[in-house]
Amino acid sequence: MGNQRKRAKTAASEASSTSKKTSADTNGSGNSHSEVPKAEVAQPEPTQNTFMAIAGTYERLLYGFEASQDEEQVTLKPQFIFPAHIGCIKAVATGGRYLASGSTDEIIRLYDLKKRVELGSLHEHKGTITALQFHGKSHLLSASEDGAICIFRTKDWEPLKVLKGHKGAVSSIAIHPSGKLALSVSQDRTLIVWNLLTGQRASRTKMPQVGEIVAWNPSGTRYIVAYATEVQVYAVGQAESLATVFLRQRILSVLVVSYKDKDYILCGCQDKRIHVYTADGLECGSMQCHENRIKGLSSASLAVEGVTHPVVVSISSDGWVKVWKLADMLDSLTQDAAETTAKPLAKYNADVRLTCLTTSSADF
Repeated sequence: MGNQRKRAKTAASEASSTSKKTSADTNGSGNSHSEVPKAEVAQPEPTQNTFMAIAGTYERLLYGFEASQDEEQVTLKPQFIFPAHIGCIKAVATGGRYLASGSTDEIIRLYDLKKRVELGSLHEHKGTITALQFHGKSHLLSASEDGAICIFRTKDWEPLKVLKGHKGAVSSIAIHPSGKLALSVSQDRTLIVWNLLTGQRASRTKMPQVGEIVAWNPSGTRYIVAYATEVQVYAVGQAESLATVFLRQRILSVLVVSYKDKDYILCGCQDKRIHVYTADGLECGSMQCHENRIKGLSSASLAVEGVTHPVVVSISSDGWVKVWKLADMLDSLTQDAAETTAKPLAKYNADVRLTCLTTSSADF
């Protein structure tokens, strides 16, 4: 990346005085999930012949890779590596040509993947950056240990709104495919539904444990909340969980994917395996994918031998990045913890301690 370090705008703009407040505090089973607007079905992304995977590291480096079909095999080639922060990188996200990274140094760094230059930095938070997510190419949401969630406009990186509702560090955020809602979970054991159209809290639910990861399914009709060793599945508009998945291993990363009109929950765990469940909570099996704990999972699409397939990218704390064809992964699932049958399409040893992962189309 270039050495340009232009400071991004940090002057907060005032929220519209006509915004209608819709927040409702709830506790336990009497939550107000029913207030969530009807979900819109997300349009499928166009297929791609290449994609990028970007990982953050404990060593404060950003590491970028490009996956592509090269002659008769899929290759995973490094594209860039550079020091991005003065602290461990905890979160990365991409939106179109933009890349954002967040760290224990409390700073969000911004980059242009097409021009390979740094755009500047954002300094709205007063704590470790814990989560980042783009909605398309237009907006970026960030979360921090300071309990706040910030909404930025990518056109000029203006901070449009600071969402305050958690009393503890925010662990994870998830934007609905429609861009109208967002979910957040926190160390205060609450889940908040945010109305992004008004910038107000729609509901607040007390959870049985500390939620560590929250994610929507691709269609936006269901979402999951992951705890230390447990995952609960919820339907939009329903207060009670549809299913609960119990694992005997520490969950470090979760990915919800759709394949042949069916949703699957992939859990990367401390035991070096990816455990797979249906959206109804049924166990499909697991497979050992790494020789160390799995720190991140992300999805993309890639043309393999002329046919586009959904793929899964996984990273482990020992530096390995691996690309898996989702169909092969599902076919290779086993109940035997000693077996490993799937073979990755590509792999690369970055020889650093990887901490977080995001993927992006390489076509900007």
